[in-house]
Amino acid sequence: MSFRVTQGTMFNRAVTDVQRGLQRTSLLQQQIASGRRVQRPSDDPVAMLQITPLRGDIARLERLRDNTFLARETLDLTAGQLEDASEVMQRARELTMQASNGTLSASDRASVAAELDQLIGQLLGVANGKRGDRYLFGGTDDARQPFELVERNGRTTVAYRGNREALAVDVAPGVQTNLNIPGDTVFQARNRGATTITPLPGVTATGVQPVVAGSSAVGFQRLDVTWGGLTADRPTTFAAGNGTTTALGPLGYAFDPIAGTLSIGGGLGVPIPVTNGTFTTADGRTISLTVSGPPPAPNGMFTSAARLSTDGNESVAIVSDFSQPVATVRSALDGLTLYVDPRGITRTGAEEVKHEGTFDAFTTLISLRDLMRNDNGLPSGDVQSRLSGMLAEIDGALDAVLDGTREVGFRSASMDALRNRVEDLSAASQDSLSRLQDTDVTEAILRLQQQDISYQAALQISARMVQTNLNGFLR
Repeated sequence: MSFRVTQGTMFNRAVTDVQRGLQRTSLLQQQIASGRRVQRPSDDPVAMLQITPLRGDIARLERLRDNTFLARETLDLTAGQLEDASEVMQRARELTMQASNGTLSASDRASVAAELDQLIGQLLGVANGKRGDRYLFGGTDDARQPFELVERNGRTTVAYRGNREALAVDVAPGVQTNLNIPGDTVFQARNRGATTITPLPGVTATGVQPVVAGSSAVGFQRLDVTWGGLTADRPTTFAAGNGTTTALGPLGYAFDPIAGTLSIGGGLGVPIPVTNGTFTTADGRTISLTVSGPPPAPNGMFTSAARLSTDGNESVAIVSDFSQPVATVRSALDGLTLYVDPRGITRTGAEEVKHEGTFDAFTTLISLRDLMRNDNGLPSGDVQSRLSGMLAEIDGALDAVLDGTREVGFRSASMDALRNRVEDLSAASQDSLSRLQDTDVTEAILRLQQQDISYQAALQISARMVQTNLNGFLR
């Protein structure tokens, strides 16, 4: 079977050959101009299967490289803040050394207290340092100020409003680093030890005892033990008086019907009925009572409740059952709690509570300032002794700041090595991508020249093929 070749067939074939040559020429020109051999999947489907993931890898490596710059900048800023904090603590130590040698007068200590107050403000500013609009030491809650100075009822504390979570960022394949360090791990680092309770100078011990564990309160505290009224177990003829009461806890009473007197705690009898009578126990404690008549039973017991507070009586814990081994005293200033054993409480008074191992940077500075002010009226020798004891607390707080500085410094220093690693990986991926998609310019130019020759030949041949004059075609 033979096919008939017409003039139209020859014309269409010539056009197709010329267009195909033109397309090949155009493709080579694009490859040379763009520098890419593969610009779309149809150019080389097999190569594109490798090019697509390589492009994704390179983009991820670029983001990781940017993250190393971000991490280095943030960590360097954090380290600078911590270095400022260590200088504050060093200055506090110098002031404490001067004040503990016994040569400073009360006015000199007042001046030192004023400088310590300024150091507290400086440390607060450091702890609330920012990068842009984000706080450095608030954990992941970095949009609000992490540390707040709370001053009420003559007491000062610093409350941490952040959290203990760290902001992590990818800095290399499979490697993360924390951009920040939660502030309470540096400025409120603690290693809690024993809790001791001692009466303030000139004050008789109340009988309250520390509980071995559980308290969250820190540093020094003043525990005020005051009268909390009469409990429901009192005789019906007894009511609280308006006088001074120092006797707390379970109290025995005895009524002498012949003499018409009532005695409390083995003390001297007081004639009844009486309004706002002062009854003195055998051990010298007093209780003010209004007694309307003889009690229902001539002998018995009743309870004088106690109020416990560590924040100047802004919040109080009432102890009415003195058989319970634990009472919880919570401070309204910072929400921290003190657990005490109230079973031995017998009288009102004021106690100094010391929480060993809890003197963090802020607590130490506040405690030093208050010792310099000596608002509790301690003898000069006691002030000097306590200041000497605070040197170890300062060193502990300073060590916590230095530990944070070293940790941040190590992280920052590692960013250079990680960035070099990421850049090496990126360079290797770029090289692989280049081999797959980039144009070999020399080869492409030679092919373009060859294609141009072929294209020109196709044009000439096609022009001759469509000649209708046989003589012209034969020439």
